[in-house]
Amino acid sequence: MRHTQVGFRVARQVRTAERAVDQAMIEVCKLIQTSLEGRVEARLAAEVGQSALEDIVTGLSRLATVRASVAAGHAGLATVADDYQIGWRMEGMSETKPRAAGGNDVLQLVA
Repeated sequence: MRHTQVGFRVARQVRTAERAVDQAMIEVCKLIQTSLEGRVEARLAAEVGQSALEDIVTGLSRLATVRASVAAGHAGLATVADDYQIGWRMEGMSETKPRAAGGNDVLQLVA
């Protein structure tokens, strides 16, 4: 295994990026929930803030696209590491991965 330290650094950064996107999505979901709850508590009509809500939901959708891209990049980097014998697996990647070849279905469900 060559360049093991590089592989470890990249593997850690991939995990950091994936978690950051997940956290951003969580925060946007909380914003949506808080906004809706606030509208209900203030007894405002459903159309109040609708345009802003649509903008926020569009942002959430774009984050889901980013998440899918980062996940695809993760898979691509794993292939590069294997092709060039760059060690990275011993870093302790502890996430459960989908077993089926069509594992993207799991990501679509979560996203």
